[in-house]
Amino acid sequence: MTVQEIYDIIDCDVPFASAMNWDNCGILAGDPCQNVDEVLLALDISVPVIEEAHRLGIPLIISHHPVIFTPLKAVYADSPVGLLLRYDISAICTHTPFDMAPKGMNKGLYDRLAAPLGLTGGEPLEDMGDGRSLGMIYDLASPLPASDIAKRAKAALGCTVVRYTDGGGRIGRIAICSGSGGSEIGEAAARADALLSGDFKHSCFIEAENMGLSIFDCGHYHTEIIFTELMRDILSPHIRVRIAESSADPAMYE
Repeated sequence: MTVQEIYDIIDCDVPFASAMNWDNCGILAGDPCQNVDEVLLALDISVPVIEEAHRLGIPLIISHHPVIFTPLKAVYADSPVGLLLRYDISAICTHTPFDMAPKGMNKGLYDRLAAPLGLTGGEPLEDMGDGRSLGMIYDLASPLPASDIAKRAKAALGCTVVRYTDGGGRIGRIAICSGSGGSEIGEAAARADALLSGDFKHSCFIEAENMGLSIFDCGHYHTEIIFTELMRDILSPHIRVRIAESSADPAMYE
């Protein structure tokens, strides 16, 4: 298969045309006509991931986060883009289309949290149309205290730590959004008792506290590393797929 053909397969489930206008996704490096017999999946196209692909002889990396996001003013040989070009490795990055796709992040988070939290129902947190949404809102079969949700989410997502606020009372309705969900606090407060996401700034905790909203910061990495398994499910009927061993949380914890 070619890079373009693999892009087209992904595009059927994760339409790249749905990308938000500030995003950068699609084939971001390499040659669309390049032949590919195996792909490497990673959350980020980091130097270790590129070196792993080169060592294994894999000519295509598919990631969630864009390897090029802000405009590049220079490309050096030892930079991620420079290494991709030097090693003749192509890159496809999915980002916001995967965040919103029915088979994307929302599905992955539901699959992992549904049983531990007792999730029922489901409606878009931010409806993008055509069955796409940024995050979802669920009811809990049995309302839970914030401390229980933090513990259960930590185990389900494999988090090292969960930072959270307790808005008071048991939580019967929760909004869930992968990655960095701070911008969804207002919408979550209007329609739910809690918001589970990642990358909350200090100001987000203050805002949530003032609103009486419980928020759970499970980390950007831990709410999105599910990308690799979800993309494997999409591609494995068509081509050999390997998940990068070096696609790991870049942060360390004491």
